[in-house]
Amino acid sequence: MLDEIDTRVFNDPKAVLSLIGANDRVLDVGGAIEVFPRANAVVDILPYDQRRPGPLQEMPEQFDREHWYVGDICAPGVWRHLGDNEFDFVICSHTLEDVRDPIFVCEQLNRVAKAGYIETPSRFRECARVSADEIYPGWEHHRWIVDVIDGRLVFTAKLAWTSLFDYLGEGRRHHALNFWNQFTAVHWIGAFDYLEHMSKGTALEVENTFLFFENYPYHKPPPCLHTIENVCHRRQTLKYAHEYQLPIERQLDTHEILQRYRKRIGSSLPDGLGRGADLGKSVGANALRAVLRALSDTRRH
Repeated sequence: MLDEIDTRVFNDPKAVLSLIGANDRVLDVGGAIEVFPRANAVVDILPYDQRRPGPLQEMPEQFDREHWYVGDICAPGVWRHLGDNEFDFVICSHTLEDVRDPIFVCEQLNRVAKAGYIETPSRFRECARVSADEIYPGWEHHRWIVDVIDGRLVFTAKLAWTSLFDYLGEGRRHHALNFWNQFTAVHWIGAFDYLEHMSKGTALEVENTFLFFENYPYHKPPPCLHTIENVCHRRQTLKYAHEYQLPIERQLDTHEILQRYRKRIGSSLPDGLGRGADLGKSVGANALRAVLRALSDTRRH
């Protein structure tokens, strides 16, 4: 079945090239592993001599050693080399999901460029296991799940709940590597908004992820590319758990969600656990109590 679908993980870089004007000055942020040769300047933690060619190997590099800036993109130092609106276009591809502070990086992308292209793995790909025996879905080193919600880039920490269950399931496994499920891309013009959503806790995140895969339009996946034009940052960088709703919270109240989770962790325990008094002694029950305490603490704060 996988032989019949496009299993590329990244967008075609030629599609990104089509967004760039002939005379545009271009910055690549975090692109050392697969350089984007159209860039006139590059910012990366790796030095110039450790850059690796990407798919556009036939294109001559427009940058040189002098315009390769080495530094931590989550700290101000390296950005001091770059002026406000110095670039017409900035590309930041498969980088924001890796770094500790994507909010700061988004602020700098808005500052130094007039437009740009951002690409990350999709929520689908970060939470789906390609095979049932995988321990961790997506990429283990990734820190963030990235969504586009109401024209805004939203970051949710990729925590332990992503690896607790096989959300995709064997019957849908053949969709795991479908090209159209792999990435989320944003072409922004003028400005884009960005925000972190604080995690709702294991129970709610788990049940919301099951809902996501149950309702996903497998035969007509949602668009990979989003266009955001002149959406200025609204000066809020974090929404606490009580300030937003997950999709499942629009369908069920918290008690119903917790009941689902209680049933799910009971049924996933080994034989002899998860029923009657045994549940009170189980690891799953302890996990549920911790979730309930965390949820109570969140409400108090």
